[in-house]
Amino acid sequence: MRSMITIRPATLADAAAISIVHCSTVDEWRDPYTRQPADEATLNLFGRWYNGGDWMSVETCAIHLNRMLLHGHLSLVAEIDGRIVGEAEYYVNREPAPFGPHLHLSILYIHRDWQQQGIGRALLEAGVDYARAGNLVALTTQPESEATGFYQHVGFQPWLRMLEMQLTTGGDSPPLERLPRDDGPPTHLALRIGRYQCGVQGWETLWPALAIPELNALRRGVWRGELAGRPVVLGLREQFRTPTHADGYVWLPPSAPLTPVVAALRGLAAHEGYTAVDLLLPEDALSELRTTFKLDYQTTVNLWIKQT
Repeated sequence: MRSMITIRPATLADAAAISIVHCSTVDEWRDPYTRQPADEATLNLFGRWYNGGDWMSVETCAIHLNRMLLHGHLSLVAEIDGRIVGEAEYYVNREPAPFGPHLHLSILYIHRDWQQQGIGRALLEAGVDYARAGNLVALTTQPESEATGFYQHVGFQPWLRMLEMQLTTGGDSPPLERLPRDDGPPTHLALRIGRYQCGVQGWETLWPALAIPELNALRRGVWRGELAGRPVVLGLREQFRTPTHADGYVWLPPSAPLTPVVAALRGLAAHEGYTAVDLLLPEDALSELRTTFKLDYQTTVNLWIKQT
């Protein structure tokens, strides 16, 4: 007889079991500096993080999970016979249109030994129920290419196509205020550039919670003010493998043009000592921006949506 799947909210006591689920999916552990195969037991916290993020160690998983719960987000675990065999994490985002109040599915991991048994669908259906109860109008996610068939099957469809483009820095640094601490994401603005996953996660990238020296050593900066009469928040984060390059983030009103803020980010990055900045841009903005900037293509990211 098939065992029943139980879905429930995660607690801090689940950190070890959640870490085991994530680690089970690693095909081969690698050294973060050489990228060569490595013995899992020889890797420090940063080395483990490099192989899959916060969940690769119990210590970092517990910190990550605590932050999620404190900020009102949702981690769900799937149990079979009392054993945690899967996890899904959802972020509550309250942004202006076109995103609106929505729930973003950030990760969906099933233990290697328990895949293809309906656990992923059960975790997703629980997320839909949560979104409906909280008047969140949609679920979004950024699926890996090999998972798109699953997401189509459960009702998601491609929504926003974004292209990561690289821009050489230069120009003047704008008169913006640098933020000294984490004030929380600007809910009156939308994350228009740098939408890796969702707005809340973009903010967390700029304000790390983990006390891992290799991560904390990466330069980060967040600035706010006005550009072309519109409120704006800009962010830069140093890239781990290429410290002369940064990832750029822009929160802006939905209807505001992107050219002024890209110019500002380009100048800020030059002032901070970067030679290039990577910008994840909505595809429909490229024709506007290419009249002013030389943008070199890096990769494509697709945001999918499921209405609730």
